[in-house]
Amino acid sequence: MYRDAEALEQLTNIEELWDGAVQRLRARGIHHVIYITAHGSPPEASRLLTTCPDLYANASPDTDPFLSHCCDSYEITPTGPEFLSQHSYLPDEAKAFIKTARAEGFLTGFGIPTRLRGADRYGGFNLGTKLDRATFMERMWPQAEQFRLFCLLVHRRIEELSGAKTDHEPALIAPNMPAALKALSPREAEIIYMLARGLSRKEAARLCGISMNTVGEYAKTAYRKLGIHNRAEAARLVFGNTDRAV
Repeated sequence: MYRDAEALEQLTNIEELWDGAVQRLRARGIHHVIYITAHGSPPEASRLLTTCPDLYANASPDTDPFLSHCCDSYEITPTGPEFLSQHSYLPDEAKAFIKTARAEGFLTGFGIPTRLRGADRYGGFNLGTKLDRATFMERMWPQAEQFRLFCLLVHRRIEELSGAKTDHEPALIAPNMPAALKALSPREAEIIYMLARGLSRKEAARLCGISMNTVGEYAKTAYRKLGIHNRAEAARLVFGNTDRAV
């Protein structure tokens, strides 16, 4: 999915970017795409892009359970009516909202929080499928990290095109990292995340808009700080194992 995201990086119009992201996600088995970001707690001033607008005909995006219950950590959450039994902690109004997604053909999905380093807005993508729970877990869930990277890159591009300001220039996609990686600078963390995810140094350079030599310097410094020597060890630090990094 990196190749798909790389192609979208070249677009300079949010509408074209959104259409391109939806097309590529649908080609990979995603039926519905919801992108929602907001400020504050409780959420307010939400920004919504969605392939199922009827879902919000009688509900404000600010009240979407995704914002309140999926974005309090960086974990990918299984979403949709088929997973309601797994989220018994949700209030009744949140459960009722999720149940309405069944009529839209959103049965199972990935709730993928995204947030740029230093950005005020939070939120992410809710990617829905028509698959039942068992089939979704077998076919789609193993691809969760691939979808996460794609969504992080699309989110960064949307924020850039929206004129969003962060503490870093350019905006960084590095997600919340394990405590062991907190010694890294934001750019070092981003490079380590990409290398751990399986991207080459050339690919990381393209996405970050820097040279391969600069990527190499960031990687070298990060490896030294972390006491590791290669991407396999980086993957174990970032993901806990190497399976999710291939």
